[in-house]
Amino acid sequence: MDKKHLTQFAQAMRRLEIEMIAAYSPKARGRSERQFRTYQDRLPRELALAGITDMAAAYRYLTEIDQPAFNAEFMQPA
Repeated sequence: MDKKHLTQFAQAMRRLEIEMIAAYSPKARGRSERQFRTYQDRLPRELALAGITDMAAAYRYLTEIDQPAFNAEFMQPA
């Protein structure tokens, strides 16, 4: 992870004040890569289809629509 040359995803995470935690084990890397792929492939298309062009609207979409749907699909009981 290069802290001087951030990816677009890392820049967005920084703007949203979300700390990224590096995952170095192969198992953790696989999980993080699948998650990243989800956001990289699906989320920009969904935002565009919803007509979202600014950060405030994107944040509302993530908190009100995307995150609840994601949790409903992937959440497992403890």
